[in-house]
Amino acid sequence: MPQDSKVEARNLLREPLRHFSPYVVGKPIDEVRRELGLTGRIAKLASNENPLGMSPKALECAKKALEECNFYPDDNAYHLRKRISEKFNCKYEEIMVSNGSVEILEMAAYAFLNPTDNIVSSERTFSIYYLAPMKMGAKLKLAPMIDGGYRYDLNAMADLIDENTKIVFLANPTNPTGTWFTKDEFRAFMKKVPEDVLVIYDNAYANFITNPELPDPMEYFNQGRRFLCLYTFSKAEGLAGLRIGFGLGPVDIMQGLNTVRTSFNANSVAQAAALGALDDDEFIQKTRDFTRKELDFIIDELKDYPFTIPPVQTNFLLIDTPKDGNWLFVELQKMGVIVRPMGGYDMPNAIRVSVGTHEDNVNFVEGMKKLFAE
Repeated sequence: MPQDSKVEARNLLREPLRHFSPYVVGKPIDEVRRELGLTGRIAKLASNENPLGMSPKALECAKKALEECNFYPDDNAYHLRKRISEKFNCKYEEIMVSNGSVEILEMAAYAFLNPTDNIVSSERTFSIYYLAPMKMGAKLKLAPMIDGGYRYDLNAMADLIDENTKIVFLANPTNPTGTWFTKDEFRAFMKKVPEDVLVIYDNAYANFITNPELPDPMEYFNQGRRFLCLYTFSKAEGLAGLRIGFGLGPVDIMQGLNTVRTSFNANSVAQAAALGALDDDEFIQKTRDFTRKELDFIIDELKDYPFTIPPVQTNFLLIDTPKDGNWLFVELQKMGVIVRPMGGYDMPNAIRVSVGTHEDNVNFVEGMKKLFAE
């Protein structure tokens, strides 16, 4: 063969990944500063983080753990799992500690889904519920949202379940709309779900819930159903940068997840910080009160504008506007405010904004008023 001839390299990527678009995260402050040359304060209101910082108890525990980072972490996360078992009144073996709760969503897809399987979820919900199954070549069955396109339709989701359905992915409240379903709606839904289907209930925003009409997911966990409930320390506890979460589920499901879990997936500092955060009720309450106050402030300031803002039980708001969401995203960045455009969720005129410090929230509100005064 002549040396100047070229042979096209074989594509080693698995077929389901060849046209795959990975999850897009919120823009970091440094990136916006570099791109736009901004020197003043930048409000990052794109990723539902805690503007009050870390739980003080978590920070204290994390500092101590740093002194032993020359050792590998406890692969079993024994102390954290033991404390979680006490707090949630469940067995040690029913707990999976993870690199953020999103890791368990990925592990569930890797462990349980084949290309002949399908998952059921909703449109306009957390995109990892679609992306993780797509990596395995599984099919998606998605129900449209109701009530203006902002709430889950659990009846429609139940109707999509068939003999090839392995997993139902849902969140309550959900991201990015912040809306929720009630106890009665979920009870009726669970009656329709076959016993061999795994229901994954993402409870990432549990600490922001104030409405008593939301279901207690532990009710279904305690029934012995194939029910996997996820929690994260990234939101109210302020540990987003440490990537730590956990799931509660039946032992056979946990054994399945363990077959694909990476060794040492939860680092030592994260485990220690999570242990401290679990008992920092004072900080959680402070975060909850601050969040509610600031949500009310933003809603009140924007009430006279032509926006649709669904009621939420989270630390963020979805704001549907008459203008293009990507345009708002770009223009707000120029003012030092980072939000999330929702075009990828089939809401081209919407943005999602997290609660920030009061100063950040004031800057966001003033920015929106300027953009809609034109």
